[in-house]
Amino acid sequence: MSNFIYIAAKKIIGGSYGRLYNWFCTQPQITGIKYGYLYNGYSVFDSRNITSSGSHVPTDAEWNTLFTYLGGPTLAGYKLSETGAAHWDAPHTSATNISNFNARGAGYRANTGVYSFIKSVTYFWGTGGIWKGIDWGGSITAFSISSKYGGSVRPLKDATTLTHGQTGTYTGNDGRIYKTICIGAQEWLSENLAETKYRNGDLINKVTDNTAWAALTTGAMCAYNNDEANAFETASIAPVGWHVPTITELATLETAVGGASVAGGKLKEMGLVHWLAPNTGATNEFGFNAKGAGLRGYDGSSSPYENLKNIMYIWSCTPSNSSSYEGLLSYIMNFFSGYEFSRTTDATFKVIGASLRPIKDDSTFAPGDTVTDIDGNVYPLVKIGDQVWTAKNWKCTKLNDGTPIPLITDNAEWAARTEMAQCVYNNDLKNL
Repeated sequence: MSNFIYIAAKKIIGGSYGRLYNWFCTQPQITGIKYGYLYNGYSVFDSRNITSSGSHVPTDAEWNTLFTYLGGPTLAGYKLSETGAAHWDAPHTSATNISNFNARGAGYRANTGVYSFIKSVTYFWGTGGIWKGIDWGGSITAFSISSKYGGSVRPLKDATTLTHGQTGTYTGNDGRIYKTICIGAQEWLSENLAETKYRNGDLINKVTDNTAWAALTTGAMCAYNNDEANAFETASIAPVGWHVPTITELATLETAVGGASVAGGKLKEMGLVHWLAPNTGATNEFGFNAKGAGLRGYDGSSSPYENLKNIMYIWSCTPSNSSSYEGLLSYIMNFFSGYEFSRTTDATFKVIGASLRPIKDDSTFAPGDTVTDIDGNVYPLVKIGDQVWTAKNWKCTKLNDGTPIPLITDNAEWAARTEMAQCVYNNDLKNL
């Protein structure tokens, strides 16, 4: 792999060390419900209750009340369906969503386990094994279906204090909060259910294998095509076209600059502005500009910030469901070594505050290229081998959909975090 590199020098951002992020920031963040989960009838009608207290799976009569209020089955489908092509195929042109019910083409799972018709149809469970369906043309259908099929669920409140058009909330058995809408005298979820627990706290079985699904006689759930991205809307800390590097990509970087014996030095910025003396082995010959950004500790102590100008840690995006935390955190280099490039398997490091360097999804690059985050910060780029990296530490305060990343300054609060968080070293903006 060639070591020839290009460095973009246009509009280099100010500041020194960037922000420090906890591990949760490296994972895709759920920002809303997309299509929700599909549930077989055994889960919907389980006595443990898939809906939370104060709500229920709607009866056939209650569905019909909804349709009647909206003008009958011929018109109701249009008034219940989300507009646009994001979650429906053409010719979904007559949809108005005037009810704010937000029906989307969630598809279904057959009794054989096969998935079908996402963006083309959605089927909602009703008691008695009745499915109410809305297709891409807005037509409503109703029929009895085997409990072996997987469809969507829209809980209905037992009673409501809202009036028509008012909005509220629904809290699921697993604590997830949903939006509700009052249509006529009924309060419905305005999002598909993405519940993972029954009312007593038991987990709903998630089944991905088709043969196993077909053989079920008990409750089960799934994401369409076994892809969680179909269940939830998600956002990333990296811009579209970029991502948090994997441990494999960091290892590739190490190899591209000459291997573990020299990698730290070749990636470090030269001099003593951002590193303590002697800054051993620093050449920065690849333009990576690694700086001694330090870290934020995880124990909630009164002095959690450590090792500014001494060491740099950089995150990899080790999956949250990994059985090992190998590569959870890579520490690239320190001031007294020209070769350090190692990683930890310590799960407690998930609440460490460390630096972040997004990497481009592809290798396309031209001299002068930059990337801009959603805050408007512009970063120079560097190409090393076949990888394109940001050449400054990330300092963005939002996900790529605009969702804010909480700024946590309190030490105990940081240590207890199980969600994304960011900070500036010593809570001092001069360190940005």
